[in-house]
Amino acid sequence: MREQKTKKITSVPGADEQYYDLDFDAKLITISISQQYHILPSEQELLHFSDWYKLISGLTGDTPLGHIIRIRSERDGERIKKFGNYEKEIRRKWLAFRTRKPGRVWTAQDKRKVADRFEKLFAKMFG
Repeated sequence: MREQKTKKITSVPGADEQYYDLDFDAKLITISISQQYHILPSEQELLHFSDWYKLISGLTGDTPLGHIIRIRSERDGERIKKFGNYEKEIRRKWLAFRTRKPGRVWTAQDKRKVADRFEKLFAKMFG
């Protein structure tokens, strides 16, 4: 079954695992938000964390992050065997990252820290 281009990328049906990380994928997130919403994240100074999260959650599979998530979330062994070196490296890096990162419960303070990091990242990247 082929995915529709408008399919959201934040989850895979039947899977509890998340296939992106705000820190690990910061550049991909920034590029994907710019591409899909035609906004520069650095120009969104007053956007609240919850609004950033909504933007990220609404990203579709035809963004750079969506492409990477399709590779990370593939479960069909036959398809994985046919992956090239590029796709295999994406999966390898993600699996290595996930094994090093413990599970986490997000508090309001954690969310604020992430929002602050995004603001600094966007300021550094775009102005």
